[in-house]
Amino acid sequence: MTPMESNDLRQALARVGERRLIWLEGDEADCITHALPWLGEAVFWLGEGPAEHAPLPAAKALQRLGQECDTLVFNAFSGFHPDAFGALAGTLRAGGLLILLTPPREQWPRYPDPDRLRLVAQPEDAERAGQGFITRLVRLLAVDPATSFNLVSGNDQWRPLGQDRLLSEDQAHALPAIHKVLHGHRRRPLVLSADRGRGKSTLLGLAAADLLRQDPSLQIVVTAPSQATVATLFAHAAKALNVDPEQLTGLTYVSPDRLVQGDLQPDLLLVDEAAAIPTPLLEAMLAHHSRIVFATTEHGYEGTGRGFHLRFKRVLDRQVPDWQELHLSEPIRWSRHDPLEPLVFRLLGLDADIQSPPSPVNPGWRQVAQDELVEDEALLHQVFGLLVLAHYQTSPSDLRYLLESPDLDIHLLEQDQSLLGVALVVREGKIDPVLAQDIWAGRRRPRGHLLPQSLLAHAGLITAGGRSYARAMRIAVHPILHRHGLGSLLLGKLETHYRSLGFDYLGSAFSASADLLPFWHQAGLTVLRIGLQRDAASGSHAALLLKSLNKEREPELAKWRQRFVRQLPTLLAGALKELDTELVWQCLRGDIAIQGSELDEFEALELDCFAHHHKPFELCQASLQRWLSARLSALDTLTPDERRLLIATIWQYAPWAQVAKALRLAGKPALVKALRNLVARLLDKGLLAN
Repeated sequence: MTPMESNDLRQALARVGERRLIWLEGDEADCITHALPWLGEAVFWLGEGPAEHAPLPAAKALQRLGQECDTLVFNAFSGFHPDAFGALAGTLRAGGLLILLTPPREQWPRYPDPDRLRLVAQPEDAERAGQGFITRLVRLLAVDPATSFNLVSGNDQWRPLGQDRLLSEDQAHALPAIHKVLHGHRRRPLVLSADRGRGKSTLLGLAAADLLRQDPSLQIVVTAPSQATVATLFAHAAKALNVDPEQLTGLTYVSPDRLVQGDLQPDLLLVDEAAAIPTPLLEAMLAHHSRIVFATTEHGYEGTGRGFHLRFKRVLDRQVPDWQELHLSEPIRWSRHDPLEPLVFRLLGLDADIQSPPSPVNPGWRQVAQDELVEDEALLHQVFGLLVLAHYQTSPSDLRYLLESPDLDIHLLEQDQSLLGVALVVREGKIDPVLAQDIWAGRRRPRGHLLPQSLLAHAGLITAGGRSYARAMRIAVHPILHRHGLGSLLLGKLETHYRSLGFDYLGSAFSASADLLPFWHQAGLTVLRIGLQRDAASGSHAALLLKSLNKEREPELAKWRQRFVRQLPTLLAGALKELDTELVWQCLRGDIAIQGSELDEFEALELDCFAHHHKPFELCQASLQRWLSARLSALDTLTPDERRLLIATIWQYAPWAQVAKALRLAGKPALVKALRNLVARLLDKGLLAN
């Protein structure tokens, strides 16, 4: 195609608000050469390419978010990164061309795609990875209307923003609703939902600028999974206020985990990409802030809003029944008839959905092969749709992992033709002894093998590398079927299956909360590690749990558990001093005492003096720590407030004011008095005594 013909095509597409995908196959150098005549004025190039077009690796694709282009070149020879493809497709404006460079379609699935390195622990393992994700791409691309030059919209004229309107109709309707959150009744949050490309972040930025222009003293806080996520929001706010982004005042980014600590009280809180933030953090925001706008992407590369609708909206109904929702449906950069967006949705599984299943009567379990999912688009939609629905951070890269990871097993719980639950299990362990030694010593940290690597590097368990593990990476049950015992049923099937295959351990690692751990405890898994730092996105500490599948490993697991329990009180005085006390209790449930924690005669007298007389707490804290460590199981008999009183003061060195506020007591004197009374009562009852 000549440059003139390319321009004619672009103009025709721009008139009707459409975009197209140009698929160039062959040798990489030839594909690049053939792409050049198609280029427009504003070019984003991902992967290897000519220096004059400033090519970026897929890992840096997010740098382009918030910008627009008329040509997006995606060089798949450098690796097909699904998240980057999905993110950058949304920057292409009407009349734009997405130029995809690939090996010949019959060879592309077998091509050694560099992106497959993310699916394996060692580079040499990439040959074991499947080809299903690319095989499916080829099949879908070959028949899609977005790869043809026929106009979908006919002669319909499309009106882009900026010609005779500054906002879309949806944006214009939503702007006063955001104002009302600040100036109207308290505790009436607004939820803005939209697919990508509807100007949601732009709207939030313009609304913030409007409010700050009216009252420069306002303090507006923005939170999101990462600061990079809200770059567009801040850029539009700064532009509307005619200042540089660095000079913007009154509008501040705060991470979700920092925000929920409760010490910040902004006039208005804007939560962007709320679907990619865990529900417990969103609940905490609701508890601490009375004027909030939640914005969420329905189908996004960083997570999905559909699970958000099911999970968080129930919370809103319960806690703030006067909440409101507005949906932005009108695309900003292209028309409703554009065929490229539906193609991107299909390729990346963003349109995957699942029907509500019937109540379970006699569920059946089976393991499904990746190749079966590749060939059965309906089943793939059900499986990936359920994974998307159940987890707040499921992304298009997870679809590639699902179809091509060489160490992944997929388990289904079904009834008739309905999917009730999915479990993804990663096979780990049996690490080469030399590599295991290097991991233990801190010299190596290869990708993958999460359970044995964590046990080696963090817990210092030198024998952990040689064991085999079935790690339950994800257990997803349809939300309307929660509390039917299906998760436990599925976990039981996994235990039986992997025991029969000779695995040493069944385990999992996830962002821990006190309400999640009982599910795993009930199945017999025990906590072996708590991460020392909170995850910025979830606001929680990671927990690692294991269960022995082999009687020969039970003594080993008991020793590993004993080491964790012995270390925990020391960690609670340091890196884990802010760990939720109910989570501490859940981690220790089932244990009777920490080895070596029995009190001597002097410590027993000191304990009695604190409980029944007036010896200062600080002089008795060491004895109280050993006393609390001596009878851990007695914590089960206490209320949550009583456990908080003991754990936070004795082990965690928590500030007196913080504990007093949580327990609704009037400062340190009242707190110490309550602690004396509780210890005395437990001693008099014979609980927690030697």
